[in-house]
Amino acid sequence: MNSKQQTALEFLNRDESGVFNEVDIVQAMIEFAKLHVEAALKAASENAQTECDEGGELGFVNKETILDAYPLTNIK
Repeated sequence: MNSKQQTALEFLNRDESGVFNEVDIVQAMIEFAKLHVEAALKAASENAQTECDEGGELGFVNKETILDAYPLTNIK
């Protein structure tokens, strides 16, 4: 997966014809969203921090690290 996600315009410009119908646009939106969700999940899994109790037992995943892992500004 790319470390730099494509913008919506870059994604649409994959089709050099520049001619799109409603079906093309819907399919492109779905594919584009999937790419960004995959990137978000990967970033979340890489950035998640686990908290341990005093005995060294695994406690919980810090929810804030997941929520902040992928900025919405990456979707353009």
